[in-house]
Amino acid sequence: MATATDTDSDSPHPGLTAEMLLRDLLNNCSMQRGQTWIIHASLKSIGQVQGGAVTVVQALEEAVGPQGTLLMPAFANPQPDGIFDIARTPSRTGLISETFRHCPGVLRSRHPTHAVAAWGARAAEFVADHHHTSGLGVGSPFHKAAQADAQVLMIGCALDRLSVIHVAEAMVRVPYLGKVCYPGYERTLHLIDLDGQSHRCPPRDPPGDSANFIRVQDVLAQRGLLHRVRLGAAACLRLTADDAVAAAVELLLADPAALLCDHPRCPVCPQARRWLQSNRPGAPGMLEPGPP
Repeated sequence: MATATDTDSDSPHPGLTAEMLLRDLLNNCSMQRGQTWIIHASLKSIGQVQGGAVTVVQALEEAVGPQGTLLMPAFANPQPDGIFDIARTPSRTGLISETFRHCPGVLRSRHPTHAVAAWGARAAEFVADHHHTSGLGVGSPFHKAAQADAQVLMIGCALDRLSVIHVAEAMVRVPYLGKVCYPGYERTLHLIDLDGQSHRCPPRDPPGDSANFIRVQDVLAQRGLLHRVRLGAAACLRLTADDAVAAAVELLLADPAALLCDHPRCPVCPQARRWLQSNRPGAPGMLEPGPP
């Protein structure tokens, strides 16, 4: 049977099947049963898939098996009414993540802006108590997964979309953390849980922009810690979550502004730079990492 990568692109076919995608996940992406994986994905980058996002999710689940665990961002922008309904509010992070959160056995963490969807053996462990910490900080689902040696697969996207890198900002306690954020993230929101109960969620270290996380990608590539693989037509990146966090921490200890972009129209990074300049005493210095 043809795999996703050896199908003749000049021959018409009805699209990639779950079996084809699974072959790529196992052989090209080195996924194994029992592993924990953080997935960021663009459906259109994969090419035509029979069954669409549902088929992709099926292949991912089959690759790690019930002994493994999958995590995906299931984030949501703050709504005008300030309400996040864990069951009804859609994911803003792509069709694959929105499809994934509806699948049997998938749990969505209790956070009004940076909820994480998880499936598998350790799903409940990773999503637990997310409402007691920051969205992408210490003790968040992605941080727990990184501590558990999670692998990362970026399907059709680069590390400027890798949310776990924000954990490094919280570990180092960069001075701008919680001081600048996207509009709407600075206000108290209300989370409706699966029982219909409402919970008040004050803002806690909302993350900023990720455009310059590409610097982490450059560091990992230079160190041979970034692997370029393919899933269907998608160019993918495979790495270890902890390697990404460690590289980001190293950059931030050397320069607190290391992960801020230079785009003048960015609503977050220029503010963060101005905050650093006006609030840091003396010349730029070294930061000390916060508690693990």
